[in-house]
Parts: sequence; structure tokens; C-alpha cells
Amino acid sequence: MPKEATLTSTPADELKYQNELVRTGNYLPLGRMRMISIEPNANCPPLSTWDPVMKKWGRLIQFRDQVLPIAQSRDRSMILITAPLLNAQGRVALPDVPVPDWTAPPPTKEEIEGREVKDPSTGKIHREPVQRKNVDAPMIPQSLRDRADGFVEGTYIYHFSPVTRIMFQPEFDNQMLGTFWKIICTPRFDGTQVTFLVDKKTGEAHFFGGCYEIVRAAGE
Repeated sequence: MPKEATLTSTPADELKYQNELVRTGNYLPLGRMRMISIEPNANCPPLSTWDPVMKKWGRLIQFRDQVLPIAQSRDRSMILITAPLLNAQGRVALPDVPVPDWTAPPPTKEEIEGREVKDPSTGKIHREPVQRKNVDAPMIPQSLRDRADGFVEGTYIYHFSPVTRIMFQPEFDNQMLGTFWKIICTPRFDGTQVTFLVDKKTGEAHFFGGCYEIVRAAGE
């Protein structure tokens, strides 16, 4: 079983402060979060329980079309998540992801050559194109529980640590850029690593601890 983390009053106060910044809009928008990379550790579930995506790519959280808006505190000391992690049905869940290394089956003769169709008015035979089937990879659930180290002690808050990289689509003047930037995460002077927190019941999400550096796309 994954071990439990403990939040002391100091981290709890910091999360409360983050919530106040989000509530009042007192922050600097960054963009839309696309992916989080998390290093494995002794507390996360064993490799034998990982899904095919995790076994290939590691402990990634991919937001796909369910992107989360992120911001900085005005002193640029904290990354803020300004909306809860909820899917289209209002549930606390991640989007499904395609099975890695999946290969579409070869097209059928009809899919290549088209379907023979007889024109009822002339009796002539012509071919109509046939849409290919089974060309998209099957999807599998992306489980928060399977990617988490466990719950913060006494709560329903998943914790994921250490976060090493955050990929996001930047925003300027209310316009999304067509590129992706990354946030490199490193330990803080007090030894804390960047940790991603998600409340299982509400979807409220935070980054806590560690340090970060925003790296722009080349040429920007």
C-alpha cells in the first residue's frame, strides 16, 4: 500500500493562501496545462500494476482536451491551478488515453478500391469510396489512483511527487499561442519537491513545494 503523506499547518496555510489568490483573481495567467511528468518513487504503486501507457512513458498525467488553466502568483513563487480537475460529466477524473504502440489493421480490398454501386437509372456500375474502420487506437482509462503515491493523511487528497516537468500552452493577452512551453521543477532549499495535489471529491488541485523555472519554446 502507498504510504500517506502528512501536511503540517505551514503547508496547509500555503494552500489556503493559494486558494485566496485564485478566488480573488490575484495572479498572472500562464496558459493551459497539457501534461505532468512525475518520477517514480518508493511510495507509488508497483510497476506490475501500471497500465500500458505508464509502462511505456512513466508516470505521466495527460490532460488532452481536458486542459487545466494555470497561473503564477504575482511574486512568481508559486504555480497556481485556477480550476478544478473535472471531466465533461463533472467527475474528478482524467481523460482516457490511446493504447501505445497500437497499429491499425491493413485496409480491406473494398476500402482500397471502393464499393461497387449500380446506378438504378442507367444500370451502370461505379465505385464509391469506403471509409476505413478501426484506424484509431483503442482508448484506456487514465487512473488518478494508479498514478498517485497515495492520499495525504486524514484526507481524500491524492499526492503525486516528485513532479519534474509541466508542459503547458502559453497564454498572452487572452490569446493562446500555438507552441508548448515547459516548467522544470527542482527541490526547494527546505528539501521539499514539487508535489501535485488533487482532492478526490472536489477536483481542487494544487502544486506545493519545490522550485520551478519556466522554459520558453526555442525562438520565443
